[in-house]
Amino acid sequence: MISPNAPVALCRCESYDKQILQNLLSMQWRQIGLSEAFFQNKKVALKPNLVRKMDASLGGTTHPSVVEAVAELCREWGAAEVLLVESPGGPYTEMALRSVYRLCGMERASEGGAFELNYDTAFRTVDFHEGIASKTFHILSPILYADVVVNLCKLKSHGLTMMTGGVKNWFGTIPGTEKFEMHARFPDIRDFSEQLVDLCAYHMQARPMLNVMDAIVGMEGNGPTNGKARKIGALLCSENPFALDDVASRLIAMEGKVIHLEKGRARGLVDTPVVIGEKPESLRVPDFLPPDSAKKNIIAKLSEIGDGKLMRLFEPRPAIDRKKCVGCGECVRSCPAHTITLDKKRRIAVIEPAPCIKCFCCQELCPKDAVKIKQNFLIKLVK
Repeated sequence: MISPNAPVALCRCESYDKQILQNLLSMQWRQIGLSEAFFQNKKVALKPNLVRKMDASLGGTTHPSVVEAVAELCREWGAAEVLLVESPGGPYTEMALRSVYRLCGMERASEGGAFELNYDTAFRTVDFHEGIASKTFHILSPILYADVVVNLCKLKSHGLTMMTGGVKNWFGTIPGTEKFEMHARFPDIRDFSEQLVDLCAYHMQARPMLNVMDAIVGMEGNGPTNGKARKIGALLCSENPFALDDVASRLIAMEGKVIHLEKGRARGLVDTPVVIGEKPESLRVPDFLPPDSAKKNIIAKLSEIGDGKLMRLFEPRPAIDRKKCVGCGECVRSCPAHTITLDKKRRIAVIEPAPCIKCFCCQELCPKDAVKIKQNFLIKLVK
């Protein structure tokens, strides 16, 4: 198992120039104790964050220059094979993968030959008896075939989990629409976060991993896809994804606010990581915008009344922006609780509020950014 005190390399980086990235990454990998033996003659899987089809300039996906720089460095350090593996939101098919790879810039980045693109959509069931919320997972087969996995995550705000980084990115190793089923199985954010910790803990003991975070340009506000690009100017590396997120949360003023990170800490998966390089305070973005769904203190206090029922009345929830909705039905297909229908006459999506589990999958995957976060008017008054 990876040490809970695994070091985190943090450096200032304000450019997506591939040569600059390679120089910094090579330095960071050695700083955290890696050598060429880590990759020598190994099959390496690169796991980026390609949540949906979108241009890298929007700050919602791992930048192709980071992927290419890491892939070339893996080759230089002796990797036998380098394969990019991802399961975006929605169907996990070859056609869907080709579209995501093309629009996220991965197709062009792969043309240099440093890495190949995966089109194998098979998956296998794995057991994790130590799990608390889930003891089995379906995992993408190419991840399981790899000797080493490099987790190429993106630092962003997230409507459900507050922040997405190293730990949350492992959720993309679950195939396609089964991720929606996981949301349905764990509608409560605390249970969903426990499941994320189980999944990440499984990967931590399954095979060697390296976590590289693209925090050069991230996303603030209503991430992981509907927020705004925000320059952070940082690059992070660690073998421990919880340690990586611990440091990253300090960069965007979210320390102590990410439930799955705190649950991982409670399990002993992270303690006090040693930060090598820049001090987190020097790269901190204090005015980094959280998602609109972030719960205020008054909502937390309401959880003590009526077994949490009163709190749920005040929780932010997704709502359709009728001016932007084109009736494509993507939200209908992505809703794990099946609370969204399509009014074909008006060509607009309709959300039934009562059964909504507030997972924000609809907001995350809407290609027109037509799902907004609606807050109770009383909560707005106390901002």
